[in-house]
Amino acid sequence: MNEVLGAIARWLEEQRRTDRVSATVLAVLALGSGLAVFLLTTLLVYTILTLVCGAFVHSVLWLGLASLGLTTGFYARTVKGRQNNPDLGSDPMGSWIIKDVCSICPRLILAGLREVRYCGELGEMNVAACARALAYLAAQNVAVDWEELIRHCPQLPSERLREQLSLLNGVLFLGEHASRVTLMEPFRLRLRSMLGQEPGAGKAREPARPSPEPPPAAVPVTEPEELSAYEILGLSPSASAVEIKRAYRKRVKECHPDLFADMDEPARALAERWTKALNAAYATLKPRHMDARPSPTPPC
Repeated sequence: MNEVLGAIARWLEEQRRTDRVSATVLAVLALGSGLAVFLLTTLLVYTILTLVCGAFVHSVLWLGLASLGLTTGFYARTVKGRQNNPDLGSDPMGSWIIKDVCSICPRLILAGLREVRYCGELGEMNVAACARALAYLAAQNVAVDWEELIRHCPQLPSERLREQLSLLNGVLFLGEHASRVTLMEPFRLRLRSMLGQEPGAGKAREPARPSPEPPPAAVPVTEPEELSAYEILGLSPSASAVEIKRAYRKRVKECHPDLFADMDEPARALAERWTKALNAAYATLKPRHMDARPSPTPPC
């Protein structure tokens, strides 16, 4: 058992290190670009104020502070306007482009801050506890009741374990209150491959469970079409457009053909099936403002 956990723990540690490096690079690029755009906008406002008010105000300090305040207020108003009116479908033709351009700076800064937070969460991950949970889930063929998983992995409190497992792209939380948990089938096959098991191992009979009663309404994990768009992407119904796009990109990476090049044809076909299901879920949740250009009036 220790060797099994060790194999997953080593992979998980390597994955965590890679993701932290990627998050750090993205955070530096996003925050640096956002700050550069902010400073350029402030300089533009300062130039305009100098031309308009230079004859009345001779203090460079006051002009600089006024420029900084106006720039900050402008971007804050832009972000607030996007939050209050996310549906841009009724905008006049072309106005959505102006709004998107004006929101580049705050979007870059917010994206950088999200990457900083993600990097910090990865740094706090308990690799041993997560590896134990993954090893247990990889041996199952149906969704597991959350309380059952907690009994098997008591190293972390319930909410703490949930937060850390949610950082892993292949973990799915099912049910209205995320009361069940399972793995994307391509992710399960990869874990079983790392453990030296055959991809089809364990499907002939159900592995032994600590609880005598099976979880209610278990969903076969080989049927991604039966999962809702929010479940398969690991999102709540209140997820924002940025969270939807990010979750889709992270999940679809787990089904990349390169990850299954050494597996048999059924495994590759299963990965392709999950990719199609993820694409369909993303198309369902895709924000309207991504296709907000007014469509031409159909002919009568």
